[in-house]
Amino acid sequence: MIRLRETIEVPRPIDEVFAYTSNFGNAAQWDPGVADSSKVSAGPIGIGTAFELRVRFGARSIPMTYVVRECDPPTRVLLEGKGDSVHALDDIAFAATPRGTRITYTADISLLGALRVVEPLLKGALDSVGKKAVGGLRAALSDDVAPPGRSRLSDLQDRLIVPGLLGFTSLGYHWHRRRWKPLAVSLRGRTAVVTGATSGLGQAAASQLAELGARVILVGRNPDKAEATRREIVAATGNDDVAVALADLSLLADVRKLARRLLETEPRIHVLVNNAGVLLNQRTTTAEGNETALATNLLAPFLLTQMLLPRLRESAPSRIVNVSSGGMYATGLVLDDLQYEKSAYDGSRAYARTKRALVTLTEMWAERLKGSGVVVHAMHPGWADTPGVAGSLPAFHAITRRFLRTAEQGADTITWLAAAEEAAMVTGVFWLDREPHTTHVIPGTDPSPQERQELWDALASLTDRKKSQTGAR
Repeated sequence: MIRLRETIEVPRPIDEVFAYTSNFGNAAQWDPGVADSSKVSAGPIGIGTAFELRVRFGARSIPMTYVVRECDPPTRVLLEGKGDSVHALDDIAFAATPRGTRITYTADISLLGALRVVEPLLKGALDSVGKKAVGGLRAALSDDVAPPGRSRLSDLQDRLIVPGLLGFTSLGYHWHRRRWKPLAVSLRGRTAVVTGATSGLGQAAASQLAELGARVILVGRNPDKAEATRREIVAATGNDDVAVALADLSLLADVRKLARRLLETEPRIHVLVNNAGVLLNQRTTTAEGNETALATNLLAPFLLTQMLLPRLRESAPSRIVNVSSGGMYATGLVLDDLQYEKSAYDGSRAYARTKRALVTLTEMWAERLKGSGVVVHAMHPGWADTPGVAGSLPAFHAITRRFLRTAEQGADTITWLAAAEEAAMVTGVFWLDREPHTTHVIPGTDPSPQERQELWDALASLTDRKKSQTGAR
């Protein structure tokens, strides 16, 4: 048996440090010796919680299962790891200090089978691996953060179109994540509202936010589906502070009712995720006479955000995350036919137009809200395998399925923008995989100041014909 022991101090409260470190699903974020890690049992961290890791061993990686054997929050956790050729006991103690938290990490490692013979020879190598791991944990829990800058390589790939599209795939996700810093934050005491939260990206983001400790409000229109999603998230994360708010976001009357209800029930709203969206293959109109994609994808987030802005300001620091699409690169603002009444309907193009407009709104909100403590970002998730994509774009889904991201991978940047400290240091940025990206690659798709104002005025008129300006203006 080889014993490794390291002590470090980090500038974070003990509860936060315990929650992050005891969750070995985070291990790949901070331990360079771990290629991948995930929590595989439901519920909060406690005795019996299981994790699956792939641990780097020379030129290959070996699978290991870790299980929590003893747990005394927030002062100690003991995890047992088992693999075909290795057994480990990781005993981690936490103590509050005037400057944060002291972590004492003890690992007892035993090699099994034929490797037992060479165990004494590997002491130095394993000791080095242990020091790097604990050093990574210290860095993950430090306060040294800065917002990522735009990459010249990513700009070039976006403008060359095809390389940019490759970045939308699962391959792009895995390539980009190599540069990410750990997301070692707690959202306890913060409230997040997520629209379109009963499937796909919205459900994945809501679950990730709940995993970080947030109170999460799931906005959906089907009560049975919404309640089933709520129960699923509670069971998976162990966070029972998950609630449902029902609304059909294609109807402005429902959006108004939703906003009023949230203002009545939520004394603080720290995060608003405008995720709900629809792509239709035929033009339809709502009971209120609006084209359905326009109403759901653009009018609803505009009106909901405007109505919730006073509460978001009161709750600052707070964030708005608008979920767009890479398809918006193909179009500019089309202001003379918002309702798609003048030309033959194209569902993909109608969707792209609304998502371009949502990115434009993001930039306008960011400018108007500077200094208020409310930051506003837009993102696109890449190509993710969601029920919406499968149902609306069956041919695309069939061709690209093996390269599509999971909903969890697509939602990662939503969660990062809602939670990461560095994301709060800038505003009005368009993101893919935690990295800023250009908002236009085709000449003529970057709206002028006059077009931006025309868009705002048109949406203000469509959502409230009695007033030309609301909220942030």
